[in-house]
Amino acid sequence: MGRRTHEQIRKIILKRLQKGQSTINEISQSTGLTWRTVQNHLIYLIGTGKVEPVFISKYVKIYKLKGGECE
Repeated sequence: MGRRTHEQIRKIILKRLQKGQSTINEISQSTGLTWRTVQNHLIYLIGTGKVEPVFISKYVKIYKLKGGECE
């Protein structure tokens, strides 16, 4: 199996967030993506306004879809 494109990875993350708020770890475990990959793509998705953090502490960050959108 070939590598996934950035677009494919972001769609996987957005689809997971359609199910509800999640931490990076929860997204990683349910999608099979690495923690670092999820973190990097969430940074991009926050920058594009598709995802927003709901809760941030020293040890936990919870994310959700902004406005309930998914492409």
